[in-house]
Amino acid sequence: MVSPPAPAVPAPMPWVGPWVDAWGRPPDRPALVALGIAVLLLAAAASPGGPQRVATFFEAWGVADVARKRRFVVVTAFAAAFLSLGYLSFYLRGGPRAPEAAAYWMQGRALSHGALNWAIPDPTASFRAPLFRFAAPNRLAGTLAPGFPLLLALGFLLGAPMIVGPLVAAGLVVGTWLLGHEVAGASGEPPARSEAIARTAAGLSVASVALRFHTCEALPHGAAALAVTMALASAMRARRTGDERWFAAAGASVGAGCAVAPWSSVAIGVVVLAMIVRAHRPAKTALWAVLSFLPGALFLLAAERAATGHAFSAAKGVAQSAMTFSAPAGARATLLAFGRASLHGARRHFADVANFEPIALAPLGLLFGKIRTRAAIAPAIMVAAAIAAHALQVASHSPLAVEGVARWARSGILVEVLPIEHVLVALAIARVFPAAVGRAALVLFSLALGGFAVHVAYDHERIANGGMGRPNYEPDVPRDLNVSHGLIFFEDDEGFELAAEPEATASHGIEAARLRSDDHDRLLFDILGHPPAHRYVVPKTGAPTLPTFSPGSGDTWRFEAEADLVPPAGSIVDAAGCGTDVHAVAIDAESTATIELPIPRGAAPPERRTWQVVPRILDRGGRGSGTLELFAAAGGPPLAHWTWTESAKSPRCFDLAAQHVELGGDRSHAWWVMTAHGGSAAFDRTVLRPK
Repeated sequence: MVSPPAPAVPAPMPWVGPWVDAWGRPPDRPALVALGIAVLLLAAAASPGGPQRVATFFEAWGVADVARKRRFVVVTAFAAAFLSLGYLSFYLRGGPRAPEAAAYWMQGRALSHGALNWAIPDPTASFRAPLFRFAAPNRLAGTLAPGFPLLLALGFLLGAPMIVGPLVAAGLVVGTWLLGHEVAGASGEPPARSEAIARTAAGLSVASVALRFHTCEALPHGAAALAVTMALASAMRARRTGDERWFAAAGASVGAGCAVAPWSSVAIGVVVLAMIVRAHRPAKTALWAVLSFLPGALFLLAAERAATGHAFSAAKGVAQSAMTFSAPAGARATLLAFGRASLHGARRHFADVANFEPIALAPLGLLFGKIRTRAAIAPAIMVAAAIAAHALQVASHSPLAVEGVARWARSGILVEVLPIEHVLVALAIARVFPAAVGRAALVLFSLALGGFAVHVAYDHERIANGGMGRPNYEPDVPRDLNVSHGLIFFEDDEGFELAAEPEATASHGIEAARLRSDDHDRLLFDILGHPPAHRYVVPKTGAPTLPTFSPGSGDTWRFEAEADLVPPAGSIVDAAGCGTDVHAVAIDAESTATIELPIPRGAAPPERRTWQVVPRILDRGGRGSGTLELFAAAGGPPLAHWTWTESAKSPRCFDLAAQHVELGGDRSHAWWVMTAHGGSAAFDRTVLRPK
């Protein structure tokens, strides 16, 4: 698997530091507004007749009337969508910010053109990205689950891809309200109290700032939460009504979840299957569920096949992965690190539920004591199954991946169970305060808003100020600078992924390319006929700029090997001792890696000529040896052959002897094949000089 250099092992996390330090004055305007509303709600809850006055205020929209269910759901769903748009504007600064969000963005844009994989022009290194699988000679495919990119593709076709998240936010309110009714009804609550419980759960969905983030960032977790919620609500409705067709809706939701986030669908799939087994006619019910499940599952398999050539291959496993886990040495240190990571992962998830950790513990009462109810068992099992499924996912990366537990909340892996937890919290509050549900709900919402204002707002402020402090690419920047066509080179993968358009050309629009800082940039510039070229630069302060980019000239060409590696074999390592070069391609003993070698040319195919080829090797001080062979095409005879033996006591780079090789004609690139014997081998770059 291709992987970037491993980062330094972080310092051990303190046990209680993040719990204590993340409290203080509201850090920004949204937090101040939330604190003001929290104080008003708390005052209303404490005053005689306060809940009635709040209800009177909302009667202007008719949402306080329990008989007007549709109006309540519409207004609350609109509020959730509006707040997600506000989060997008204030905290995300108008566009995707997470590294994986940019990859989902690019994959969704490709799907809007109907492509699960697509051809990229020469040199291919200028159009590759880590979370996309390159297949020789020129095919690129997304490695992320295709369900959420499909939603983004629909947004691209409408010209508003960022509207997808707020629509998911609105859908989550509807799904949470429906699930609240099912759980409350199964608990034996009367219709009026069921409506109050459903509305409280829907209100928590609106108040959860974690859901605001995950329904405006271009990440799949909000959509996965919607699929899980609708699957559980449909299955519970099928059990209540005896209508097997509702299991078809549950199966379709599980299939959609499978296409959006496969690991998120494991737990809900197990729960729905268990409910099907206990149905009145399990065989017919299972048929309904399986048939409706198939479209989502088949779409996932089709995407896997497009990326890897095999429907049952894990596409993300053969692409370059940005996730690197490490564990400290020793069993005791490992257990301590696991404990710290689990503690902080739990704290983050509890804060995600309703912005204030103790609220997330309220559902525990539904399993014990006077407010115990059997109806809470299925949702509780769903939450536990989700935790177990994602623990298995973390373990699949590394059995000692102690950092993975803390990563759950950062990446939103457990977001899919938040609506279920909102329903359980609402049910617990109604059971504890049966005679004052309205007053208790006001206190609950006050605590949730206050928790955001003085507690979790700091986490979201860090999101706003993280990285560049803005999206890595903003379409308004070239528009404001009157750049309507040509090449734009990006220094980072995220900016390139946000700007890349599979069918764009530099002559009729903006063609995004990855800046490689070697002669890949010059080659692309020559192939396209020297179009206007710019570099997208984001300074530490101020707006991004587009300075003119000139890739240089000369007879000597330098191509860094790490830009041309063909996965899955090989890894990218630090190239210490190679001067200005920072990375090289390394392989383990008795393994082989394939690396593309572009052939210099202009807009026309390269003319056949003789080149002096000089490969540079990274000697990492091992005891192995390596061979390099240059091929014009796979399966053909080698054009040239080199061998070397590592001998340095410290890492160093050295050039192999130059050889003269005839390249060009009807082929625009050749192929290196590197093999290691008895130890690892590493390849730094190739230099081409005309004879």
